[in-house]
Amino acid sequence: MPDNTWFTPYKIPASKCLSLGPSQGIVYQLTEHTVIKLPFQYEVNRALDPEEAKEKIDMSLRSCALFRKESLFYDLLAKQSHSNLAQRLQSRHLAIVLPYYQPLELVWSKQSKDTRFAWIQQLLSALEWLENLGYTHGDLQVRNMGIDINNQLQLFDFGSVMQRDKEGFDEQVLEDHFFVATCIHYLASGENLVAKATSHSEVKRTLEMLKTGQGTVKPEAKEFEEVIQAGWTGAATTFSLLCKTVTDIVQQSSSNKKNGISANPQLYCDDVALEQDTRWLCEEDYRAARMAEGFDIPEEDCWC
Repeated sequence: MPDNTWFTPYKIPASKCLSLGPSQGIVYQLTEHTVIKLPFQYEVNRALDPEEAKEKIDMSLRSCALFRKESLFYDLLAKQSHSNLAQRLQSRHLAIVLPYYQPLELVWSKQSKDTRFAWIQQLLSALEWLENLGYTHGDLQVRNMGIDINNQLQLFDFGSVMQRDKEGFDEQVLEDHFFVATCIHYLASGENLVAKATSHSEVKRTLEMLKTGQGTVKPEAKEFEEVIQAGWTGAATTFSLLCKTVTDIVQQSSSNKKNGISANPQLYCDDVALEQDTRWLCEEDYRAARMAEGFDIPEEDCWC
């Protein structure tokens, strides 16, 4: 279970938490069919060691900033929707409410090769759509994808999304190509070469091995070996070109067709009554409380 010294705007039982711990935000199971994502804060506690307090200030303010950024991006996707990019549900809660998607790790083994290859195509179609909008995802991991009730892949978690005019965009695209190659390998073979590393040093060795072209593609992913190796070694170009290449591979190996762009659906959530947490402060008040303790507070947009 996560470290519950943090809190969110609503009181939700810890047993409903789907997150391993506080990172960009906290996700809870809201109902059988919905989840809710919230920013988190640590309490203003004058007794903390200054270094620990500074770390918790940074984490709290970063969570608020990235939550705000992600919320605005879901607003954009409501107007520029795609069938494989998650859509938030309309809700009265000051939160991001999404449909519950089945984790890939739970459903992968139950699916046919054709379905898994279709998921790869859907992932690349979604990334091409983001690219055409002028964005890159920024955190392409298997954990940020799920399967909806129609057995279609959905990409979510847009707290790290980056716009084309931001400094470091090209470097982020290169990193996204690396990790999408890892995701393609997982979707085709069921093996995540990075995630199976058991220590930080092993992760570093695995990343170096893949980036220098020494990674071995599993037989189940051989159809995609060229695009996987290109992503790992930094030789990939654009997601649009990658999407076309993957589409050709999928169409040659199965009868699946490329999923198109969905209409803009009207999505609603049957709201569950949630008790507000009285410890929660709006960002302005939280900053003021921390400044009153004598801490230097980061600028509002330093994580965006």
